Amino acid sequence: MAWIKEVNRNENLKLKQIYEDAEKRTNEAVANVLKAHSVNPDVLEIHMKLYERIMFGESELSQAEREMIGVIVSKSNECPYCVDHHSEALFHVSQNKELMEKVLNNYQDAFLSNRELAICIYAEKLTKTPYKMVEEDIMKLREIGFSDRAIFDINQVCAYFNYVNRIVFGLGVELE
Repeated sequence: MAWIKEVNRNENLKLKQIYEDAEKRTNEAVANVLKAHSVNPDVLEIHMKLYERIMFGESELSQAEREMIGVIVSKSNECPYCVDHHSEALFHVSQNKELMEKVLNNYQDAFLSNRELAICIYAEKLTKTPYKMVEEDIMKLREIGFSDRAIFDINQVCAYFNYVNRIVFGLGVELE
């Protein structure tokens, strides 16, 4: 599971309710990365709200584009836990195994659309070399046709996955 103690859902009423709500929503068991939050249900609750808003809230970005960012960030960080979860999610929302494999293997040689390629380039650069980000990076996204709101959403999805990758690595969260 993780290097820290996991609190049993039955030991905390709030934790139990959060888990049950999550399982009803997804029809799946609670993911290990969420179980790592069990020592602080208040943070878990906020984390889940952030995830839901960033990944499923209103946006010009498609669900597949958001999952693609998750895969690019997690692959750039060499986080197998999140690569596994979000490459599966990318396939699930796109129903396109070829797209999933292209993003996983080498997005730069994958013949992605200009829009998809621009998203991947931005996400990889922000993940690997955040200190090298310049206004030109934003201008390139605008040239593709992204609004400032869409650019903000790209940034937020990228930042979110970097955050989650650090939780996974820092707490030793294992794949289910």
